[in-house]
Amino acid sequence: MLHNVFRSYRVLIGDEIIAADISVDGGFIDSVAPYGSVMDACNLGDYLIVPGFVDLHSDAIEKEIEPRPGARFPVRLAVDELDRKLGMAGITTMFHAVGFNDASLTSYRGTGEASKLIRQIAVDNQERLTVDNLIHARYELTSFGSVEEIKKLLAEGCINLLSVMDHTPGQGQFKSVESWKRFHLPAYGISDSEADTIIAGKIRDRDLSFDLLKKLFHLATERGVVLASHDDDTAEKVDLMAGLGATISEFPLSVATARHAHSRHLATGMGAPNVVRGGSQSGNISALELIKERVCDYICSDYHPSSMLQVPYVLKRDLDLPLAAGFAMISSTPARVAGLPDRGSIMPEMLADLVVIDDQREVPRVVSTIKSGKIIYSSNSSPLIAGFKQEKIHAAC
Repeated sequence: MLHNVFRSYRVLIGDEIIAADISVDGGFIDSVAPYGSVMDACNLGDYLIVPGFVDLHSDAIEKEIEPRPGARFPVRLAVDELDRKLGMAGITTMFHAVGFNDASLTSYRGTGEASKLIRQIAVDNQERLTVDNLIHARYELTSFGSVEEIKKLLAEGCINLLSVMDHTPGQGQFKSVESWKRFHLPAYGISDSEADTIIAGKIRDRDLSFDLLKKLFHLATERGVVLASHDDDTAEKVDLMAGLGATISEFPLSVATARHAHSRHLATGMGAPNVVRGGSQSGNISALELIKERVCDYICSDYHPSSMLQVPYVLKRDLDLPLAAGFAMISSTPARVAGLPDRGSIMPEMLADLVVIDDQREVPRVVSTIKSGKIIYSSNSSPLIAGFKQEKIHAAC
């Protein structure tokens, strides 16, 4: 059994940062004791120790597979490389957001590739990856050709979170046909006339899709899969999704919609890049505004994993939010929302998922990441951590 003690003057316990010794045994936290009370501890000085980050939505795997249009890399290589980068970013639980989009945009090959990626991640997660790589399947409302494949993946236990997208122009993320075209024409290499045909089909099929969605959500619920809606823009849409069993409203498009989602007991989430950049890249509402109004519960990386660490510090600087509250938005709250009671907090019997942070600098950075008691990332720039690796690595790993 693995056994180590991590000591720091600054450990995030609940809503406080205190001096403490954290004992780890067999991948779990065995005890949290007063500072200096446990023998043979690894002394991390005043580095901040926080729970590992839980990321409920990230498209980063897409860019890892295809960093430039047409420049594709092998899936296993991409998954492995991203896994290492997640450790460097302090993310110990990742929900890869894999989209099932309209065949009119992606062809049926798109569904096949999404399924292949999900199954590959599931296999690699069992065999060799360092963080917990889970799946957030994103179903486009009119992607009828994807339904049977999603059902198979649910039956195989490969999906952990299922969300529904509706990118029909005139609502949600795309308020006009023009905004839909600005995004989709270059992204999918389609012509203006092809776009008109696709849009007409989406509008025609939209009403027919809700019965199918209801059946799909029912099957997911039976499998214990968490359900989410996406880009909610009206109270009516929130009510519809809540009625279908959704417990998450990700990326609500207004304060009023987010507030209504709260009234329906849906957790609300926004993207870390929105927080760090000070606004949405697509012109939607600022995450800071929702957080200021207390209608945003958690933060996900969206498409930029390294932004997660910066969120608590931006919220402290811009909104005077306590660091503990900011870290809760990327650890304990998303863990609870995703139904993962064994992580997100530093307390006995929880997974020993820990992030060691050097925040006594202009840009805070991860010094070391520990997953289930094992060091999966450690910066060589710190003599303290480098020394710990040399002396303790065999016991820790």
